[in-house]
Amino acid sequence: MGTPRARGPAAVRLHWESWLLRLALLATAAYQVTSGNKDGAVVAGEGLVVSLLPLAVQRLSGTHVPRPLEVAFVLGMALQFISESTKLFELFTYWDKVVHPTLVALTGMIAAWFLLGYRDAFGKRVPVHLAGAFGMLLAMAVGAFWEFVEFASDWFGDANLQKSNADTMTDIISNDIGAFVATLFGLWLYTHVFSENQRRELGLIARWLAHGPRLLLQRHGRAIGAVACAAFAGVLFLAQWIDRDEPALASGLSSGQSRSWNFVADPSGDTLVLAGDWVADARGICRENLEQPKPGSEKMGVLELAPGSAYGDQPYSIEARYFEERPPIEQGTEMDGGIAFGIRDDKDFDLLQQSALHDILRLDRYVHGNRRDLREMLFRTHGNEWHVLHVDVSGSSVTASVDGETVFSVDQVPDTQGGIGLWARTAAATCFSDARVAVGGNGG
Repeated sequence: MGTPRARGPAAVRLHWESWLLRLALLATAAYQVTSGNKDGAVVAGEGLVVSLLPLAVQRLSGTHVPRPLEVAFVLGMALQFISESTKLFELFTYWDKVVHPTLVALTGMIAAWFLLGYRDAFGKRVPVHLAGAFGMLLAMAVGAFWEFVEFASDWFGDANLQKSNADTMTDIISNDIGAFVATLFGLWLYTHVFSENQRRELGLIARWLAHGPRLLLQRHGRAIGAVACAAFAGVLFLAQWIDRDEPALASGLSSGQSRSWNFVADPSGDTLVLAGDWVADARGICRENLEQPKPGSEKMGVLELAPGSAYGDQPYSIEARYFEERPPIEQGTEMDGGIAFGIRDDKDFDLLQQSALHDILRLDRYVHGNRRDLREMLFRTHGNEWHVLHVDVSGSSVTASVDGETVFSVDQVPDTQGGIGLWARTAAATCFSDARVAVGGNGG
């Protein structure tokens, strides 16, 4: 059967929808330049360049890119890069539940279109339901793969992309729903709306896109497989290697004693700033961002209590009264506060953290500044409220409480002996009015 050719006149049509989306990317880049946001302008510019990929495919393949295919691709790129450039992911709490399922949905539609187009262009026997299943499963796989990318970014670089286990699971669920719904919609479009010529063009492009990878796998499949396996093994090795050489507890530290702090009366009494800006105000001692980072770029702050002391040779408990200020919408959404213990330095410690944004209480271990999850549980609090966070430590056993309610207990927590302190990551301010540590007994 001869190779079909796309008809020429359609190749000169202007897909105005795609160019409007590209204009939106260009306008975003221009706005970021005028507002002095260089990084945001670069991101929008990158999106504009990527959005031109269908034109490159059309030029190199000699086949006109159908309007639906170009619009779907450019829509996905515009949504992703404009959202990233303007930090919509950080300004609106659940914006990722809109963007990521949409990208996954568009991926499923395009994959099904390519397979059906190839079938129609070259007379292959591919049932519609098989093409739909292929598109849906591919889209689900892409969505799941992105969660692995986020996990790796957090594991190796503390990117703080996966806010909680619930956030990750709802991402996956919303991605899967998007893949299912969009695949059905895409099949309806293909069978009821697409012209015969558009179907043929999709098939020709699908064949052109698959030709290079097919030859590469045929010629070097074993080598590519070996490299992929080696890369996977390398990632597993690096995931363990990155946590090597944890700092030991410093020598010469005095044994920690029971005591209390009133930060309203004495904001800096017997404390040491290890990380971040800590500012006194009427509420007590507050973690603020004097450098005014972009939303999503907030760094953690650590304020050590009773510096030069080490707790843990006896059971102990720490309690702190805290306030997580709800930031203005243009400032971001981060509202996290907690108690650090087992402190070795500003990047190595255990942490009991409460998030008013994601409604979770979690126990983490920070190793070289990278978070390692130990336990997490849903516990709802709100911004602009005072709460009391409490942690009991007895050897390697840790019990977490909020407002007098025990939430969970964890055994075999590493490195609980060391300094103690307050911790916060916030877009506005997280304040502590008072704190106390009690030594001996059961730590309560």
